[in-house]
Amino acid sequence: MTTNEIYDVLTDAISTMIPDEWTIVRLNVQFLSDGLEVEFDGFYLTPTGEDQPLSTDFPDEMVEAVQELYLHRTNEGQARANRLQIDLTAQGQFTSEFSWDQEIQDEDDHFSKGGTAREWIAIREAKYGPIEPIED
Repeated sequence: MTTNEIYDVLTDAISTMIPDEWTIVRLNVQFLSDGLEVEFDGFYLTPTGEDQPLSTDFPDEMVEAVQELYLHRTNEGQARANRLQIDLTAQGQFTSEFSWDQEIQDEDDHFSKGGTAREWIAIREAKYGPIEPIED
């Protein structure tokens, strides 16, 4: 699959997950285990500007397309990335941005070596500071 075909699969899958009218959607992807595992989260805005959570129960084809995109980047020698942010408008315009998050990599390394959640919390707080509470 070409990169453009992959993006077509991604944008189609994202837009079909939204049950309401919408203006823009943001999908965040985290690549773990060198792209073998992916995690999604996201939200979309309604025409009134209200944000709604995006269902991330994507079909296997979507997950495989994201993994293939990761492999394309790796094989092309592009900069390492473990995060992908996709913004898509209801009119079909989209942007994508890859980035590196060392904290994600540290966490992935920790758990892939059999580390526990309790150990990770202590390591994370020592290295990155206390976790800030989420405000409603």
